[in-house]
Amino acid sequence: MDKSMSLYFTLLGNLEARVCGLGFIANESQQCDDIDECKEWDSTPPCGSKATCYNTYGSFYCHCLPGFRSTTTFKFTPLTGECNDLDECKGRLRVCPSNAICLNTIGSYHCLCQPGFRFSNHTVKN
Repeated sequence: MDKSMSLYFTLLGNLEARVCGLGFIANESQQCDDIDECKEWDSTPPCGSKATCYNTYGSFYCHCLPGFRSTTTFKFTPLTGECNDLDECKGRLRVCPSNAICLNTIGSYHCLCQPGFRFSNHTVKN
């Protein structure tokens, strides 16, 4: 059965069907309960491995993990966006000290001393 729609049937002389909207499922007392989409998936989380899933009443949204940036908005769904690697080495912020080279990695970065320099107490010395 499609998880987005749920039918509830009871036989008490007549057939009664309860249809719940997207993000809800019918319970035994013919009420519609919120589906926690963030816990419904067995193997692959709905937001993927680069984002955290947050359940809301009748829906959910994704938020990118540190080191990743959404292709659309801060809060998104897999239908409206995804998370891409944030290249910390590009842009105006200087993430590495002087005399160091920034190397971007997936979800993070590393600082590598230029030849003739070494890291010492978070500063680069010759």
